[in-house]
Amino acid sequence: MSYYIGLLSGTSVDGIDAAIVDINDRQLTLIETHSQVFSSQLKSNLQQLIKKQTISLKQLADIDSLLAFEFSQAVEQLISKAKITKKDIVAIGSHGQTIFHQPDGNHRNTIQIGSAHMVAANLNIKVVSHFRNMDMASGGQGAPLAPVLHQLLFSQANKNTAVINLGGISNVSFVGKDYQQPIGFDTGPANCLIDEWIMIHKQQAYDESGQWAQSGQLNPELLSQMLKDNYFLKPAPKSTGREYFNHRWYDNFKELFKSMNATDIQTTLSHLTAATIALAIEQQSNTIDN
Repeated sequence: MSYYIGLLSGTSVDGIDAAIVDINDRQLTLIETHSQVFSSQLKSNLQQLIKKQTISLKQLADIDSLLAFEFSQAVEQLISKAKITKKDIVAIGSHGQTIFHQPDGNHRNTIQIGSAHMVAANLNIKVVSHFRNMDMASGGQGAPLAPVLHQLLFSQANKNTAVINLGGISNVSFVGKDYQQPIGFDTGPANCLIDEWIMIHKQQAYDESGQWAQSGQLNPELLSQMLKDNYFLKPAPKSTGREYFNHRWYDNFKELFKSMNATDIQTTLSHLTAATIALAIEQQSNTIDN
């Protein structure tokens, strides 16, 4: 058995996901999983950091260390659930928490925190991290990373498959018949705008089961205006994050917002996620047809 741990906290900024897998040749077997919410202090600190994009070095160091501590806790719980020992783990792959992602321009860079060195020291297990940085240094977008896994799990020689991942940001992977190498990119916002809107108006962290969105009505004019955003029209490869899709993005539509109720805006934001995924799949399909 060759056990590895994958460790991730995503753009939803709601907690930590961890999994143990057995990797043998090109076969991957899921052994155990564990999800753990952030402590209230850490969640608040991360949300404020990502939203405001300003922080002192002391605060950054504190958040980096606290996140590493909670990563380590999650791994401890995962190993306990799996009824194995730390010595059984070959290595941990820790993506970290993205706090800044700038895939375009003259100074392209991406920043993830959750000190891999501290996780390794806390657990006495080898840790591999900073997966995005070399890709960006080599001209890539640094995200999404999932297409490599999706190719292993879902690729079939006789057909093409699109795999959708919905987090704070939505991304899609294309694998299969026409893809010797997988293709993946971010399609746009998934939960990030929806979560921010319900927090503003109902002080809730998320719209559970989409209940609030289901109670409203789609506004076709607002959806049409939102879909004109340059990001959705930009060809792949592309990636994005909360640096772009956040509460400030609403300002582009403030005149329309004035004539609408908050519930209908939530409904339309939910439709936006679905519409941008459909648009991305259509755009990619056209590149194959041509």
